[in-house]
Amino acid sequence: MAGMPGMSGLRVLDLSEQVSGAYCARLLATAGAQVTLVEPTAGSGLRSKPPLLTALNPTRSAAFEYLSAWKRGVALDWDSEHGFGALGRLLDHADVVVTSMAAPQALAFDRRVRSERPALVHVSATAYGLTGPWAGWRSSELTDWASGGYLYITGDPLREPLQGAGPWTSYVAGITAAVGAMAALHARRATGRGQLVDVGTMEAMASSHQWSLVMWSHQGRIKHRANNRHAEAHHPVSLMEVSDGWVCIGAPTTAQWTNLCIALELPEMADDPRYATSGLRFDAAEEIDARFAPFLMSRTRSEVVALLQDSHVPASAVLSMDEVQEDEQLEARAFWAYPEHLASGAKMPGLPFVLPSSPRQFRAAPELGADTRVVLTEVGINDSDMESLWESGVIGLNGTAHG
Repeated sequence: MAGMPGMSGLRVLDLSEQVSGAYCARLLATAGAQVTLVEPTAGSGLRSKPPLLTALNPTRSAAFEYLSAWKRGVALDWDSEHGFGALGRLLDHADVVVTSMAAPQALAFDRRVRSERPALVHVSATAYGLTGPWAGWRSSELTDWASGGYLYITGDPLREPLQGAGPWTSYVAGITAAVGAMAALHARRATGRGQLVDVGTMEAMASSHQWSLVMWSHQGRIKHRANNRHAEAHHPVSLMEVSDGWVCIGAPTTAQWTNLCIALELPEMADDPRYATSGLRFDAAEEIDARFAPFLMSRTRSEVVALLQDSHVPASAVLSMDEVQEDEQLEARAFWAYPEHLASGAKMPGLPFVLPSSPRQFRAAPELGADTRVVLTEVGINDSDMESLWESGVIGLNGTAHG
């Protein structure tokens, strides 16, 4: 299948059982690709990944509902030759396949499927990549956070390292994998050949550092934990308390610092030689915060943000999660999706970007095997063969497997 179709014609198979691969496929789906989730007849492990929507249903996962939105669903056990033959029919019609299997299995799978389909792009999302001494090591959200260097620099400087909330590392790896998939498809336009896209979460996180690596390589300094401050050489780039909560202020440049001092009615600080450079301001952070505090604590978040934005100083209120869900900017951007099948008024993050090829209608995560018959018919498997596959337990149809 040489050449790269438009996003609306791109066909993706999602075989992943981890968040990183599932999110990669979701991003491609929200860009307009036709993504088919292929999961075992017993269901993907992601279906029971906490948090669960109800304790009464251990296979109704909020994570799965989010990660599998906009995808079609096929239930297929492809560990047997019979099942792999059916998967092969799907692969024959695919542009991209996304996996998250362990390194030895991923490499064997890649050799097998791409030797017969040289135009296929295989995206492998693992914790440590497919090569090197750590390939095949087990991981968790905590170890992923640690291995890329982020755990060390997060938290209170007087306490142990702290993991950020949620599986951020997996989402960073998923974004990296989606970029890699598109790069491989772009290369295929010139060569007619697909390739293996090998994505390791450790590398994805290590490549996401801003200045930490340069601080070490060029200055011999290791970045340390600094709570809510930037912890490099700038201030204020941090959170500051106001009368009704917190605001985030970023004023690393001289112009922004000057504008900030004027806005906070402390113009003399802009000309004070003790604060003349970003490094000096970083060293005097406690003193600066103390001088800013009376002005800030006498005003609300909205007042401070409006004042600083008008003064060309980056600033935002620190919103709670309920405030995020009601925020006027996200509503104006039509960001939210509404999975009414889960509950009346339910919402989840929708399209992360706006593209002409993006789907216009929300598509809920598929029930197990919901589209098996339709998808297998599309790739040329007739009713008789499909019945045989079902009788042998290789496929599940509309939520059921044989026996």
